[in-house]
Parts: sequence; C-alpha cells; structure tokens
Amino acid sequence: MKLKKLEVVGTFKSIAGTNDRPFVYEFSDSKKAFNPLCLVGLNGSGKSNFIELLADIFNYADRFYNPQFSSKNELNYDFSLTYEIEFDEIQVDVELVCSEGDLTLNYDEKSVFILNEHDLLPKHVIAYSSGQNQGLSSVFAKNQFNYFDLIRQQGVFFREYTVKRHVALQKASVDSDAENDSMWAELSEYVKGKLNTSSDLFEFPKFAQDDIDYYLQIPDEPLEAKKVKLPIGLFTDHSLNNLVFIYLMVCQGINKDKSEAFHKFVKDEANIFGVNSFEIDLRLSDYRDFEKVGNIVERLVELSSDSLKIPAQATPRSFIKDTLNGKLTFYVNAEFYESFGRLYLDESYFLDHLITLNHLVAKRWSHDEKRTLKLDKYERNVPNLSGGLMPIRFTNIEIKYGENEIKSTYDRVSDGEHQLIQVVGSLLLFSSEQTLFILDEPESHFNPEWRTEFLDLIEKYVDTSKMELLISTHSPFLLSACESSRVLSFKKNDNDEVEITGLDVQTYGAAFDSLLTSVFDMEVLISQKPLNEIRKKLRKYDNGEVDAATALESLKEYGDSFELNYRINQLKQELQKKGEHES
Repeated sequence: MKLKKLEVVGTFKSIAGTNDRPFVYEFSDSKKAFNPLCLVGLNGSGKSNFIELLADIFNYADRFYNPQFSSKNELNYDFSLTYEIEFDEIQVDVELVCSEGDLTLNYDEKSVFILNEHDLLPKHVIAYSSGQNQGLSSVFAKNQFNYFDLIRQQGVFFREYTVKRHVALQKASVDSDAENDSMWAELSEYVKGKLNTSSDLFEFPKFAQDDIDYYLQIPDEPLEAKKVKLPIGLFTDHSLNNLVFIYLMVCQGINKDKSEAFHKFVKDEANIFGVNSFEIDLRLSDYRDFEKVGNIVERLVELSSDSLKIPAQATPRSFIKDTLNGKLTFYVNAEFYESFGRLYLDESYFLDHLITLNHLVAKRWSHDEKRTLKLDKYERNVPNLSGGLMPIRFTNIEIKYGENEIKSTYDRVSDGEHQLIQVVGSLLLFSSEQTLFILDEPESHFNPEWRTEFLDLIEKYVDTSKMELLISTHSPFLLSACESSRVLSFKKNDNDEVEITGLDVQTYGAAFDSLLTSVFDMEVLISQKPLNEIRKKLRKYDNGEVDAATALESLKEYGDSFELNYRINQLKQELQKKGEHES
C-alpha cells in the first residue's frame, strides 16, 4: 500500500483548504524497498493533525462502505485521497473522493473485479503513540464504539427475544393449541421488525430456510447473529501490548512464520527466550447477554490450564461462570497447543476474539463521550478511552529470560523494551496485508543505540513490502535513516495555516548535529541551562569584569560542545597573544 496524493477542502483541526486554494500534498515514491514517510516539525506545527486526518479518512471510509456500521455523512471537509493498493496480486490505483460526506471510489474497473468497494480500502490502519495522543485515539474510537454498539444490539435482541418467547410459552401452556398464531403474535412481530430494521445483523436460522413463512409465524428459535466485521483501524495502546506479545508467542499455525520472526526478535533484542504461562483477567459481567461474548469466553475457559485439571465441561475454580468474571490461567505446553489447535483451527480467530473483548471497553465510556463518538465530524478529542477496569487484561506473564531461561515476568521488562516489542510486534502481526501504519514518536523510550537502529530493526524482522509507514518524530536519529524526498516538514505560516515543504538538504545518512540545525532550527546543540551559565560567565569577560585566564578556569566544569570550544579557543588565542606581547 502506498499513499500518492491528498487534497482537502474544508477544515480538520489545523488542516484547512478552500475551493480556490485547497490543502494539497503529493507523496513522493520511494526508490528503496523500505523507505518510510517521516513527519518532522516543531510542536504545534500540524504534523499530528495530519496523521489524524489520514486516520480519520480511512476510518470514515470503513464506516461508509461497511453496511453494518453507521455513517451520518457529516464530515467538516471534502477530500480526494489517491493511493496504490494490491488486490488479487494486481497493483491498483484508487482515488477515494468525498463530497459532502458521500464517498466515491475511482479505479480501473478493467484491471480488477470487486464485489464491494470496501475491498479496495487498506486491510488495516494501525496506529501507535508513545504519549497520550487523544486526538489520534479518538479517531479510532469512533469505529471501536460502532463495533461495540453492533455487538450490543445483537445482545439486546437475544435478551428481549428470550423474554417474549417465555411469554409465548406461558400462553401455550395454558392453551393446548400451541399452533395458535395469537400466542406467538408479539414475538413474531418482534422478529419481523428486527429483520426489517437490522438485516445486516441477523439472518434466519439454518433450520428455518426451508419454510421461512412458518418460522415467521412461530419463531420458536431466535434469529442467528451475523458476524460483525472488526474495524480496519486499531489504536495499539498499552492495553494491547500484552495481547500482541502473547498472541505472537503462541502462534504455530497460519502465523507461524510471524511467530518465529517475533521469537527471534525478542530473543535477540530483549533477551526473552519464551513464555511459560500467563493469566487472562476477565471482567465481563456487563456483557453476559452478548451471545458472542459467551461463545468467546467458552473457548477461553476450555483452553485454560485450569479446565484441563478438572472434569470435562467444568468451569475453572478461579472463574465465575455466572458473572463471567475472574482469572483464567494458561500454561504454554503440549496440552495447551493441543487444545489451541482444536479450538482455533484458524488461529486468526483467537486474535479476533481477543480484540473483540478489548473493544468492549466502549461500554464503560461516559454518555458524553459516546455522544461525541457517534458523530462523523470532528467535534473534540475524547479523553481516557483506555481508563478504568478493562474487560480483558493479560497479567502475570511468566517469561524465560536470558540464555539460562531464568523465570521472570514480562512487566519487569524496561519501558524501552516494552515500546520496541509493542511497535515491532504490531508491525509483524499486520505487515503481510495491505496496511497503513501510523507511528507517533515511537522512539521516545529508546536508548540512543536503538534510535539509530530502529528502522534497520524493522527491515530486519518485518516484511515491509505491502505496507506504508508514517513516522512522526522529533528525533534526528530516525530522520537520518530517511531520504529527504520522503520527509514532510511541517510549519505554520503567518496566517496560522499548516504548510508542508520539502527539505533543501539530504537527510539520509546526515550527521545528527547537522540535522538539528538544518531541520529542527536549533541554533545551539546543548541544553539551555548550562548554555545560560556559560553565556553569563562569558559576559563577565566581555564586560571586562574578569580576565581571560579566569574565564577559562570557570569554563572547565562543562563538557565538550562546538559552541563552548569555539569561545575557549578564542580565549586561548588571546592569552597566547598577550604572552607573546609581554615577552
């Protein structure tokens, strides 16, 4: 997947354009197999709003072209986004055009045949932010809330159906004529109404296909829930770190290659040699009516190590079946893999199930947050989306650490290692499909060595052939690994409008001090506190309060820097001239 051109008319936060002067940016192609787009600029220059805009466009398109999702067609801006995507092994240029909220997909219809426009969207849009980027997380939360609300609607149907069926059966117990339509009238009308209003969520039971009219008169079984498709967008916050780590550590099926690459990565870079066990803490009492949730939990219970130690079909002692609350323990051994292969013939379902439970946190967001997230247009950022007690948490992950495979826990790994594992793990997991990755300052906790190696590590472990990677950064370490043609430099003009310009210097392979001055507009390359002290001492010399020898002595407590060494050499030269003059 490759971005080609973006044009915007209207306003999205600080990104603005008019019909006469639209906001336009053309993404240059890369000659290298892997060359990410790098976004640089001072704080407040608009680069965060730019990545949020791209995420907003694709998340809106996901809602628009997914018939199960809701879209109100009320964006604050029109746009045209051109990108290249691989479909059925054919490279297709797609132009996604929005006018007053209505979307059109333009592509070469002779080159590919599609049944649904949704197929020409990226398979995934994955975002990561090292900080609390509420603007970016809010964009993804819109579809997360949509997904939860669909699951909720299915749950409401089954709950209400059960009540109405119970009433019908009570009537039947009084009247021996169980075929009397009047006894089933209320339930029949309810089922018909649900089919009329929510045909994308429900379908006839398989047994009723041969006689639908009879079923609609006496619906003695509920409608079947259709599979709700997960959003293409995923904001990989801290709550998903452990989930991605565990999933990649246990895969042995269709994702075996990714798992093997991940095992090598965590062993080489974080000294982790395997996983012994882990726990899943479930807090799902608010979701007991959701049939989908019940089915997911049933499999997890059967997969858990506790269930293998007690009679078949029993519930682990630490987990309360009636409330769907408690901890499940998993020992990663031969028994685990035997159960895993039996319960998840396609292990991607295991991932989908875990992400589904993670998305259920939307139920706990406030009414005001949910109201805002129902809107397609941007109104405000929504805070604390990952706050509170999550419906699913991975805890007590016991790892094998070091060559001696010492028992340790995953939470003892440093912040930098967690960050690197989360970013590379997400890239590994979704990179083999057409994916747009958005990384917002992914290097914030890295040591200098990892900052210089970051992109090289990605290319070493990740298949980058089908993905587009955007990195927003303030780091010259990352910038030095990107070609200037792929660098977007953000600034605000005198009218406070965002402008993206190219760079006059080649960034690829440039020294960090050179990039700090030429790209990040830094006049000096040392911290402000010692700089102020140095300047104060030099002013005393410049004002004649101290001589050169005294000034030189006072500067010995500071480390080497270009700025300081320049003045020290001046002072030494002056002392030398003075000595020569006196002699």
